[in-house]
Amino acid sequence: MNTYFLVNPTAGKQDPRRTVLPVFLDFWRQRSASFEVLITEAPGHAEQLVRAIGERGEDARVFAVGGDGTFREAAAGAAGQERLSLGIVPCGSGDDFVRSFGGRERFLSPRLQFEASTRPLDLILTEYGPAADMCAIGLDAAVAYHMVRFKRLPLITGSMAYNLALVKCFFSKLGFEMNVTIDGEERFSGNYVFALAGNGQYYGGGYRGAPRAVADDGLLDFVLIRTPGRLKILRMLSVYKRGGHLDSPAFAPYLVYRRGKRMEVSAQREAIATCDGECVKTKEISFTVSPGAFTFLEPQR
Repeated sequence: MNTYFLVNPTAGKQDPRRTVLPVFLDFWRQRSASFEVLITEAPGHAEQLVRAIGERGEDARVFAVGGDGTFREAAAGAAGQERLSLGIVPCGSGDDFVRSFGGRERFLSPRLQFEASTRPLDLILTEYGPAADMCAIGLDAAVAYHMVRFKRLPLITGSMAYNLALVKCFFSKLGFEMNVTIDGEERFSGNYVFALAGNGQYYGGGYRGAPRAVADDGLLDFVLIRTPGRLKILRMLSVYKRGGHLDSPAFAPYLVYRRGKRMEVSAQREAIATCDGECVKTKEISFTVSPGAFTFLEPQR
């Protein structure tokens, strides 16, 4: 089986070719295992490269060496490729996808990755492309939109960038009038801070927005938060970050939580939507689960 290391040289603060990649290549060489290094050159290139590997019809393992955005693109290319397995070597600014699988440590071990097992994982499908981890529309997406600028600053981590962007958005107009339909049956209308669809549990550099999400159960976790006052948001934020909002009495008057296969959202005014950090401006978006869409390489425990 051939191994491909698909490297995004702009991921994180340092070029992965000088940080994590050499350790992996040395490990593969020591075992006389064949591999090829491919470098992404532009947005969307990772998807193209992975799809091209899959079309060769060979048994292949591809490791996306980058952040959540790189992995999202690679997962889109891996979808439906039965002979291709996709892993991740996390070296982005947030690395939220791997948090649902215990964090970065195992994924940065060449030995554990070399012995990785496979499992089918779901994807979230939207009108703007798929996502492997988390999608949202509203305040959280606006935070992700502005987070990009902050995380480029020196010494700013993914979580710090998220918090800075959150402060910026906090003092803007809060709340969006939304109409939300879940699985074509339940309908909700009102002023919401955001509507979220989780396949994974974390986003924003460690915010646990969908703490009960399971990436291979064929369902998405939908979280809607009605708009409270600014002071209440400040008091609720730490509970939300650690994933305690689903059971918190403070959130009960504002929270809608469901598990299902599809959520459709329309907003009265233009809002920002995000799919694993990729942001667009829109008034309408849907989030639909695609069960077992690609084969994931999970490091041995």
